[in-house]
Formats: sequence, structure tokens, C-alpha cells
Amino acid sequence: MKKKLLLTLMIGSLLTTFVACSNGEKNKVEGQNDTNQSEQADVNSSASVDGKTSASVVPDAMVQEYKPAGFTDGNKKKALFIVADPRKYSVNYDLANTAMKHFEDNGVEVELRDLYDMKFNPVIQPEEFYYAKDGEGTPSEDVKKEQEFVTKADYIIFCYPNWHDTPTAIVKGYMERVFAKKFAYQDGANGLEGLLKGKSIYTIMNAGFLGGGRGYIDDGVGIDDEAWNEYMNAFKVLDDDTAGFWGVENKGRFVNDRTPKNNSENYEAEINEIREALKEELNKVYFQ
Repeated sequence: MKKKLLLTLMIGSLLTTFVACSNGEKNKVEGQNDTNQSEQADVNSSASVDGKTSASVVPDAMVQEYKPAGFTDGNKKKALFIVADPRKYSVNYDLANTAMKHFEDNGVEVELRDLYDMKFNPVIQPEEFYYAKDGEGTPSEDVKKEQEFVTKADYIIFCYPNWHDTPTAIVKGYMERVFAKKFAYQDGANGLEGLLKGKSIYTIMNAGFLGGGRGYIDDGVGIDDEAWNEYMNAFKVLDDDTAGFWGVENKGRFVNDRTPKNNSENYEAEINEIREALKEELNKVYFQ
């Protein structure tokens, strides 16, 4: 009796293991099929070149490389570009290169500060907290160097992708560490007083879908213009507040969410259209 019971239990256990393994293999195959279908769907929707990223990718043959000449001691207007994108082949970096060349073509000196190439540390350290917050003490060497560029600049231009609708972490850290109290602002008789008067800020930003637009307020393309303007007006509130803090003029933004599909057959024409739109916007803001 005991032997029969033991035999029955062993057979039951083997059958359970066999079924579990079969189901596991089935689920594994189904999972692979789901992954393949997902990647194929991404490719079909042109989310990416390889079905694995939704980030913008400028084809190798169309990637722009541009190195501005930098600031001199001359009297020309000066534009400081603070660029924060880890990928030189992104649409956002392409816009930065387009803008830097356009400024130089129009007689403006350009200094590039690529925060990733610099390995800029955006984190305020305990020992520099009271300098950043209260202007007490002296800036660290990396902050002092950036402040010298800011002092020389007439135009301060931030270029970063829209990841969470605010300046990316490395840009925000640059702002917090470099634009410190008693350098960018101070206590005044009627509250905080900006110290960087005569300068301006501008932002160039490539984005995911924000309603459909290219430019700034009222530059929607007819998809969801109400949503587009809500985003642009929200950015304006943020930028106006920052500008007021530092005593500079907010010249607005160029925002693009009409990025070419990575595998578009018309990619060259589409990326050139964005480049031209940016240059037209810069002409209106700076060169009229």
C-alpha cells in the first residue's frame, strides 16, 4: 500500500514538473513574440531606427559638427551657449550647432560650454552651500571659471532636451551653483535685486509631443494649439521668474516637437526645415 502511494506521489510530481516546464517554455516563446512584435511596432511607427529607443537620432551623414571660436577681448556682442545633451547626434544638439553657427555668421562671438564634455558637477556640496545661498566665502574654481564667462556674455543661451518639462538636472545644477547670491542677485531695499542687468537669457529645446508646434507662444501647427500654448506660457512663467531673479531679460524660447521620424525617407528635408525655422526665429529675436 505504501509503495503504491509513494509511486502515485512520484508520478504526480513528475507530471506537475512537466506541465510547469511546458508552460514556462510556452510563456518564454510568447514573451519573445511579444518583444518582437513590440520592436516591430516601434519600427513601423518610426519611433526609432532600431526599435529600441524613442530618442531622436540624426543619421550619421547629416550630423552637424561645429566648434565656435570662443570669446575674445574684443567689443563684439558675445553669446554664451550652455549645452546639456549627452548625445552629439541628437536633434537637440543639432539645433545648438545651428544656432551657434548662425550667431557667428551674424558677427556675434560664441563660447560653448558643453556640460557633459566638461563633466560639470551639478550638485552643491556642503562646503559651498553658504556661498551659493548667501554669497558667503569664495566660489570654487569651476564655478569661478563659469562666472567669468557669464560676466563677459551679452546673451546667455541654454540648450537642453525636454525630459521632464523643466531644466535638466545638470542645467539646474549649473544655474544653482554658478548664478549664486552676490554674483547673480543680492538683497535690495525692496527684496531681491538682480545683478546681471544688460544681459538676456534664451532657451532652445527639442521636445516630445507638447501639442504640436515649432517656435514659441502661438506657434502651434494646428494639432492641439491650446495644449501647445499652455506649455509655452508655463515655460514663460518659469523663464520670467529666473530672469527677474538675475536681473536679465527673458527673450523666450525656441521649442520644437515636430521632430522627424528617425527612419523618415525625407529626413534631410525635414531636419533642414527645423534648422531654417530656428534661424528665422533667432533673426526675429536678435538680428532685426
